[in-house]
Amino acid sequence: MTERFKELYKHVLKWEGGDKLHNVSGDTGGWTKYGIAYNFNKQHFKSLDEFKNMTFDKAAEITYNNYYLPLSLDRVKKESQAMFFDMAFNMGVKRAVILAQRALGIDDDGILGKESKSKLPNLSKQELYNQRVKYYNSIVTNNPTQKKFLNGWLNRSDYYLKEKI
Repeated sequence: MTERFKELYKHVLKWEGGDKLHNVSGDTGGWTKYGIAYNFNKQHFKSLDEFKNMTFDKAAEITYNNYYLPLSLDRVKKESQAMFFDMAFNMGVKRAVILAQRALGIDDDGILGKESKSKLPNLSKQELYNQRVKYYNSIVTNNPTQKKFLNGWLNRSDYYLKEKI
């Protein structure tokens, strides 16, 4: 794992509750620890009990392999990396890539292919932010039961826009 990953993950954990095991009503991820949502990462565990006993190192390994490496962050300018990584962690890699593609004005298929990778150096933190906020608002518009999460999502988005990480 790279030093850059460790720095970015440290910021994500501030928003994800660190090592606290929690299960928020209405959160589709279900049980969460170190930001790893059980419902989206069951393949890494033999049981819910194994998940609940997950170590920081196991969580970091899952995060690095499933959320950091697929983004080709080495191609993204440093000022945009934290926003992009946090989006992938918060909403999934495919959704984050779709929003990045929209921010870049290219076809939004959710795949980091040749064209997308070639455009990643142009990825603007402000445009990622704009797409992120638009997406969160669309979630609430389409599913009002998710409104209770909106302020948290927007605060998290604002944090990544303002911070120099």
